[in-house]
Amino acid sequence: MRKTFLISFVLMTAFGFFSLLFFLIHSPELGRLSKLSDVIRGDSGEIINLRLTSSGHWREPADLNRIDPLLIEMLVAYEDKRFWHHHGVDPYAIIRAFFSVAKSGKVYSGASTLTMQTVKLMYPDLRSRTISNKLKQVLFALQLDAHWSKKEILEAYFTLAPFGGNIEGIEAATQAWFQKEPKELTHTEAALLVALPQSPERRRPDLFPLAAFQAKTKVLETISTRINLDLHKLEELKKEPLPVRLSRPKSIALHVEDRLIQNPNAVIETSINASWQRDLISILSASVQKYEKPINIAGLVVERRTGLVKAYAGSSSYIDNDRKGSVNYLTALRSPGSTLKPLIYAKALERKLIEEGHVFKDSQIQRGGYTPSNFDKIFNGQVTLKEALNRSLNIPAIQTLELIGVDGFENSLRTFIAQDIMQNYEAGLTAAVGGFYLSAENLAEIYLEIADPGHSSKIRFDAEEPELTSSHLINSNTSEKILRIMSQRNNIGKIELFKTGTSHNQQDAWVVNIFQDHIVLVWLGTPDNEPTTILTGRSAAYPISKDIQKTLGLKFPKIKGDYKIAEKSVEKFEKCRKLIQYPEDGEWIRGSNLALSINGETNADWYLNNVRLASFNKRVKLPSAGINKITAVMGKCTNTSEIFFQLTD
Repeated sequence: MRKTFLISFVLMTAFGFFSLLFFLIHSPELGRLSKLSDVIRGDSGEIINLRLTSSGHWREPADLNRIDPLLIEMLVAYEDKRFWHHHGVDPYAIIRAFFSVAKSGKVYSGASTLTMQTVKLMYPDLRSRTISNKLKQVLFALQLDAHWSKKEILEAYFTLAPFGGNIEGIEAATQAWFQKEPKELTHTEAALLVALPQSPERRRPDLFPLAAFQAKTKVLETISTRINLDLHKLEELKKEPLPVRLSRPKSIALHVEDRLIQNPNAVIETSINASWQRDLISILSASVQKYEKPINIAGLVVERRTGLVKAYAGSSSYIDNDRKGSVNYLTALRSPGSTLKPLIYAKALERKLIEEGHVFKDSQIQRGGYTPSNFDKIFNGQVTLKEALNRSLNIPAIQTLELIGVDGFENSLRTFIAQDIMQNYEAGLTAAVGGFYLSAENLAEIYLEIADPGHSSKIRFDAEEPELTSSHLINSNTSEKILRIMSQRNNIGKIELFKTGTSHNQQDAWVVNIFQDHIVLVWLGTPDNEPTTILTGRSAAYPISKDIQKTLGLKFPKIKGDYKIAEKSVEKFEKCRKLIQYPEDGEWIRGSNLALSINGETNADWYLNNVRLASFNKRVKLPSAGINKITAVMGKCTNTSEIFFQLTD
């Protein structure tokens, strides 16, 4: 009998031992540590967007390196002075608790170590004071200590500790009570943070200031000798007041959160300037009130040469349902209007197909079934490149797009954007007037490249150093040229660099404004492409970009060279004789055969469809009906007549 008992005892002991061992070798479950807030911080560490946990708590992960050592020292001294030496459970405290239970029949928390407190924070079901839960706390504490370092245990505690209301964790607590990070705390602040988790609601300084004051005083008195706090200093600290209000951050970057957070429990440091973000939202919110619903506004401020986003608003108000404010219009594909024209001209300049002083003939043209016109339906005759760009004339831009090649231009854009944007759609010549759809972010990146090729041409929200690559679109020399052409003097004599754009039916209005160190992009439009009669880039978007410049204090740009260089060739051009008398540019000619009579300067060099004619006798045979181009060149003078020839029966 005795032998059987001994065997059973040994087997049960062994089973218990191996069960305990099996439990301890397994990594602990994270419990509430797996449920954290989504937090977006600006470039100074300020919270610009906060999404609470599913239970409604503001809870951020703690990093011991970001916590004032004073707080750590005070917490350990007050709650668990042997924390650094035991293995999750303090045997001396356990013995005291055992005798307490034997004497009174009740379970007290005096044996609870910081590790055991962390266990209770992780697993709320273990918080009730029963012998069973106490044993479980011990087991889980041993498990934590077996797998986690002391640093990791403290970080878990500082992540989950309650500090009143829905505030949990040291990051949230210091922001809420002191409006600061946990890096530099006073003795009084640290003492309150030690005291609050023990009774977070009854010691709230905003609701129960006396209880909070008494609790922090008790902490200071208890640990004064343990942290070498002299009596005189202690008396001073006991008199220091506590904060009386709870401050919660306002979410001012909801579209940034949607844009960046792909997985839950994320804390993301960004390049957003919190002050600029608030200013941008304020400007857009005020500006949108001038327009009937559903018109909305989006804006972006990005740093030149780095691509760092400093302010980002996907709409004027995220919660404005009538304007579909939750849609991020900075990532939506929209018609860019005329905003791609600088790039079209830049491509032609780089390939030396045109020069800065190039002169276009702004007149009616027809390309197959496409008959483009200018926005104001007026044709202007001879215009310089500078005038064509600054007045956003369509005909010169379309002519230039023909020169550089439509397919090549679209392919270069798709390669640069590196996204499957409009892959199955060919804009053709309409790319010059808004037919190639892209997002505002894409457009901002194109202008980063135009303004500073060879630097960062991708917008980004992180502060890590960008990988500098060679230009994808234009070179530096071409950049200088196109910026000179874009430049205009305003009414106070300052140079401005901007390009506006208006889409078909005025569904979209754009401006991209280049300043000395930043680029500002503003979009206005209708969520579902409803037509309007009031939205233009110049009248609607441009003034908002100027408000942004003034409010943020952005400096006017500087350019290299003579900004008037493109205006100098008109006079020279106009002194040239008219080399082609007939046919006029843009004429529609009908004939029974392909023979065409031409009147013009006989001493000029003549070209048919860019192929030089061996001889000129005022009569040529066209290769085919349709569009043909006649060119006469004499010295520095060039005339071109593009005609449409129709064969008659």
